[in-house]
Amino acid sequence: MKYSISTLFTACFLVISYVLSAQSPITLNSNFEDWATAQSWTSSTGGGNINKVAISHTSEWVYFYIKTTNEVALDEFTLPNSIQLVLDFDNDPTTGSNYQGLGLGAELVIDLPSRSATLFSSSGNPSGPAINSLGLHISPTYSAFEFELALDRSLVNMADGDLKFVWYESASGAEIPSGGGIHALTSFNYSVVTTPLEKAVGTEIRVAFWNVNRRLDQAGAQNAIERILLATQPDIVGFSEVDDVSASYVAGLLDGWLPLDGAGWQVVKDDYDLMIASRFPIASTYPTIDRQMPGVISTESVWGVPMLFTSSHLKCCSGDALRQQQADEYMAFQRDAMTVGGSIDIPSGSPIVYGGDLNMVGLSGPINTLKTGNISDNDQFGIDFSPDWDGSSMVELDARLSDRAMDYTWRNDGSAYMPGKLDYIIVSDAAVNVLRQYSLQTSDLSAARLEQYGLLANDDLDASDHFIVIADLALVGGVSQNDADADGIIDVADNCPNLSNSDQADFNLDGLGDACSDADLDGLTDEIELQITNTDPLIQDTDGDGLTDGIEVSLFLTDPLLYDTDQNGNSDAEDLVLYIWSSPCTGDANYDGSVTVEDLLILLSVFGGIC
Repeated sequence: MKYSISTLFTACFLVISYVLSAQSPITLNSNFEDWATAQSWTSSTGGGNINKVAISHTSEWVYFYIKTTNEVALDEFTLPNSIQLVLDFDNDPTTGSNYQGLGLGAELVIDLPSRSATLFSSSGNPSGPAINSLGLHISPTYSAFEFELALDRSLVNMADGDLKFVWYESASGAEIPSGGGIHALTSFNYSVVTTPLEKAVGTEIRVAFWNVNRRLDQAGAQNAIERILLATQPDIVGFSEVDDVSASYVAGLLDGWLPLDGAGWQVVKDDYDLMIASRFPIASTYPTIDRQMPGVISTESVWGVPMLFTSSHLKCCSGDALRQQQADEYMAFQRDAMTVGGSIDIPSGSPIVYGGDLNMVGLSGPINTLKTGNISDNDQFGIDFSPDWDGSSMVELDARLSDRAMDYTWRNDGSAYMPGKLDYIIVSDAAVNVLRQYSLQTSDLSAARLEQYGLLANDDLDASDHFIVIADLALVGGVSQNDADADGIIDVADNCPNLSNSDQADFNLDGLGDACSDADLDGLTDEIELQITNTDPLIQDTDGDGLTDGIEVSLFLTDPLLYDTDQNGNSDAEDLVLYIWSSPCTGDANYDGSVTVEDLLILLSVFGGIC
């Protein structure tokens, strides 16, 4: 499987400001590479399921990593576990509770599978706050061997200083770090590079998925939904929880909010709660697949081939078996679509985009099936297959929040469940490059960003309890993806499209890269002047000797930083004029024993433009 371009922001999404101590900036997105340098411990007690833990922090969050020997569903009992996180905020055994005799003065115990918490006063008196009052986030939300968690320091009054913690398994008595691990909390922070909400340069089609929580016909929600759609400008949207409105009603809303030239928005609804809304014609839909509606979108005008686009809303909550069955059923359909014959055929290389509210809690099987083509019930749904055109797996997009280093897409602060990633986009990256991806929690945006995009801070939860998820796509090998100079920057985004300059340096921000720009028209590129000759790229004659910098470097071979290179009392230009008329070879300005066009150019440089 190849990696998608996946937005310029994923190449570098963090600007790190180290304060007081070196920490590992963490993004909660179920990718664990950023834990490599974090403070960590491995199991030394034996008998338990936990074999490695790590910790990091910022001034706002404490981050935890946990790795298990056997697969667990950390925050539920689907795969039973007894894992608890015990925290001694001040590393003082005389305050809080000596919970389970672990030797810590615990101020907080989080019981993960029951999603419950106990706070202890300094004298050890317990209270039981709701789990969401702690600002706890976990990724992933389904069963796995690795997890990362974030705890909001402000909500539990966790000050700077030594924090002691233990991961404890009540069933076995195992603990890690043995005796507790100490981590020094500081005011360390880093800035998350925000994702622009507009389409990335080179985007050919923007897709979106959104569970709108049956609010499309509610006036207050409509205003928020309209603002979000105006800010994001999707071309194709997979809606879920729209069973209370008709396709024509939604088409009318979209035509009013995002008017198109010509026929207007195309909207198709299935027999459940799903819709596909598209700026492009919808050639066909297949609504009989349980809680999933594939559609063939006529994108030939942009890509030359159609797109297979599927809006989904898999079974919620404890419905592990049904979610797996639904994933199996869809993948059997996709296998048929990619294979000649059967109920549907799409041209080879057609982009495939699957997404929506997958309700990925409980077991990990469904998401693995949707990515890998590994079907669970082969007797009913047929053989496994490779679901991308190059024989590889499909790619799940991170689509992290635009202004926060987390990936959750659902949030309900009054729920017994913590915020989590329930909404997904999965693509065939053999067919499309992903240029930008994000989910949008408007309450994270700064006042300036809200004003820039015409949004209000509370638009996210006014619109739905799910956030819209976005991906910008371009066809692999398409014209918009040409890279003539092979520098890794597509031509439409390249400030020197015909000269390799992967750094895209542009010192004067004139839109032309330093590698191909000559701002002062002296014959030297800005890059040469800045990096090699150290001359001023905005002044033709840096040393004021009457010769342009380019002429001095390339023809007269004098120093463009010295007014009188040979220190004979004459400027370099005066030396040139005197030599031309005193030389035994009259007109030989460059001392090569012959009079050529180069000599003429040198002479012209003396009299042309520099006065």
